[in-house]
Amino acid sequence: MKLLDSRILFALSICLPLPLASLPVYAASVADVALYRAADRQAQLEKAAKAEGEVVWYTSISVGDSPQFVELFEKRYPFIKVKLIRSSSARMAQRYTSEYQAKTFLADILDTNDTRIEFFRRRGMLQPYYSPLAEKFDKRFLQKQNYWVANRATMIVLGYNTRLVKTAEVPKRYEELLDPKWKNNMALEREDSHWFMALMEYWGEQKGKAFFQRLRAQNPKIRTGHTLQAQLIAAGEDFLSPDTHNQGIASGQRAGAPVDWVNLEPVVGINNVAALAKNAPHPNAAMLFLDFMLSKEGGQKVMRDVNRIPTHPEVLPNPPRLRDGFEFIIVDPANYNDSIERYGKLWREWVLQD
Repeated sequence: MKLLDSRILFALSICLPLPLASLPVYAASVADVALYRAADRQAQLEKAAKAEGEVVWYTSISVGDSPQFVELFEKRYPFIKVKLIRSSSARMAQRYTSEYQAKTFLADILDTNDTRIEFFRRRGMLQPYYSPLAEKFDKRFLQKQNYWVANRATMIVLGYNTRLVKTAEVPKRYEELLDPKWKNNMALEREDSHWFMALMEYWGEQKGKAFFQRLRAQNPKIRTGHTLQAQLIAAGEDFLSPDTHNQGIASGQRAGAPVDWVNLEPVVGINNVAALAKNAPHPNAAMLFLDFMLSKEGGQKVMRDVNRIPTHPEVLPNPPRLRDGFEFIIVDPANYNDSIERYGKLWREWVLQD
């Protein structure tokens, strides 16, 4: 009778749902961990993360800035070591794709611009996740199927040399870029077809085509790379450019360069995001890291400290006008992947004239 009772109890026990933390670490799938919402979520993640011991972060954040995130995270969670793998967006995409195809699952978190991350999502290489912090964020920073929340943004603005362009003459609207006085004195960044696409769709093709063809008639110099673009404006090689990255101009300004920027509305923004790898080997530690990147006193504070644009509504960049006080639209990564071949072709034909 005792043997029968024990068998019955065992059978009943395996039929009842167990809380996440009562399962062995290896038994909880990545999806189980990523989507867990119970009140004990934080405690369960920490308990399981102690057994995992590390998190592997693939990121495009610069070599100079990324260690600051690691330092603060490891201070908060001393039982987790961050393995930082820094590369360009293109190299990250190549590396993770190769690893995934070989079924060599090394990465926990993929952190770069959302147009690259969307490439992974479409191929089933990501795991959607729940973070209690997401509800605080502007909807423009959220992915609607919960694959990511933007942790930083880039705004594309008009940057100019303050010695060459008088304050009263700085263009305040896109149409003012077509004034004959800017002919031969303007620059455009070669790869900014996403900026082009966003404005084309906002204005409509008829207005957009007329604007960009007239902009090309201004004979802008074509520059490769936003860092070089900002440097040439600071050096006086170019008077101004309507597609600079505002944090790059702000960094030059802080360093004493004669540069400033204005926000031509609608400003086009680009999200940078952190996503969870489909087969993350350390999902509990990864979820703690994803929450950390969105937290006011964690990753969002570091974003501000390293002169990037945090997305948390209560953490303003330095200065605040990098993000606040103007209307902006965010490049839709899904639409980008669907439409960039067409818009890239038009950008080259109408603007670059390659």
